Amino acid sequence: MDIYTIIQLVIKGALVGMAAGFFGATFRYFIHYGEEVRRVYMMNTDWLSISCWVVLMIILGWICAKLLRWAPLSGGSGIPQIEGEMMGIFDMNPYRTLVSKYLGGIFNGLCGFSVGREGPSVQLGGSVGKILAYWFKSPLREERILTSAGAAAGLTAAFSAPVSGAIFVFEEVHKSFYPMLVIPTFTAALMSNFVTSTIFGLQPSLGFTVMTGLPLSSFSYLLLLGVVMGLIGVAFNRTILWGKKLFGRWSAGGTVKIITTFLVVTMIGYDSQLLLGGGNDLVGQLSAEHLGLWLLVGIVVGKILLTALCYGSGAQGGIFLPMLVIGAAAGALVQAVLVTAGLMDQAYLGNFVICAMGGMLAAAMRTPLLSILLVLEMTNSFHSIYSVGTVAIVAYLTAELCKEAPIYDSLLEMMAGPAEKTDAVQTFFETKIPVVSGITGKELRTLNMPEGTIIVSIARRGMHLVPLGDTKLEAGDELYISCRRGRLEEAKKYFTQS
Repeated sequence: MDIYTIIQLVIKGALVGMAAGFFGATFRYFIHYGEEVRRVYMMNTDWLSISCWVVLMIILGWICAKLLRWAPLSGGSGIPQIEGEMMGIFDMNPYRTLVSKYLGGIFNGLCGFSVGREGPSVQLGGSVGKILAYWFKSPLREERILTSAGAAAGLTAAFSAPVSGAIFVFEEVHKSFYPMLVIPTFTAALMSNFVTSTIFGLQPSLGFTVMTGLPLSSFSYLLLLGVVMGLIGVAFNRTILWGKKLFGRWSAGGTVKIITTFLVVTMIGYDSQLLLGGGNDLVGQLSAEHLGLWLLVGIVVGKILLTALCYGSGAQGGIFLPMLVIGAAAGALVQAVLVTAGLMDQAYLGNFVICAMGGMLAAAMRTPLLSILLVLEMTNSFHSIYSVGTVAIVAYLTAELCKEAPIYDSLLEMMAGPAEKTDAVQTFFETKIPVVSGITGKELRTLNMPEGTIIVSIARRGMHLVPLGDTKLEAGDELYISCRRGRLEEAKKYFTQS
């Protein structure tokens, strides 16, 4: 990659980061402002105030449904859509998606949907990246790189976490690192963080920092917490998928589903607003206050169910922040049980909260590196890396043992449909050409091998040869062969009995 290409990618990444950071940061601001408006307004419980609020929610629900019909790929989290975009499964209209995701997410936040701003911010940033790629007349490869850079910038704006924003693209979206992706992605994330910090300041996005490290004598409790978070992560994934399937079986139209969800969330809010919204402020409360055991159980279970309801409706909103809230509540619950049993000091509540958040993300998303870095970056608690890392790895392994697929992979499969079933599953075997064989002396291009069978490598008298069309086989050649799994026996017989 020449220096001019690098410079162009840096400039384009910076522009994407600034634009995506603006949309992500203002999106975050309006959602926070809407939550404050909702809390204040819902304190008025006279019939006129309630009636006006209900009518407003019906109108906003109707608008969100119309936006979803106008931009179908704007529903839900946005992360599966960006992953599908990278795979060529989707081709979103970035202009419509940007408008629908932005307005729909703000309206859902005002209502109090238990969804996060992070997934939508990822799609907002990705849409901005794709729009600028159109303006730059970028080829497809560069378009996807700039879309990815925008996604990183969007997550950075949501969490004020530039390193995690970039790692998210590498570990979750692309599952790989290469220079043409790394350079513009980190540039975009840093520029987005500059824009976000200008608006929100430099304080951690969750508003608290854990100052006291967990003692090494508590290591066994971290293992326990990791197992618990792994199981809760699996339960969360299955509940979210159950909610999507439940709404899918409901024969009502999309508008009815969205408006009904708006009204249900409103009813819950007038009873208690504890579970409403993404839960950013609730995380801070859980890290600072020792709540009762049953209240913590209620937050964990209630947040899982309400998130499944809101996300299942198909409305614009993600599950990233609700996962963090569920993790924080579960960590506080485990710590409360240990304190009640006399096994743990109350001073380590914050430690259990951040460790459980990392474990929850690792179990549900199966991205341990991102999970560890994101929690540490959001709380500026990097001295707790060993404890957060321990819980994240144990939770990851627990979810793997349960054979539960990562949540965003499952959601992408639900949107795109299962992969086409095929018998062309690859397998390999090694064989040696007998002294007496009908294929010795023949060029490879003339061999009538079973369908799907390829000679990958030839070892001859200590040398490894590249198999070409005019290469002739000799007795004693050791072959490394790729073939279809269902034709393994047939392929072996061909080389040993010809």
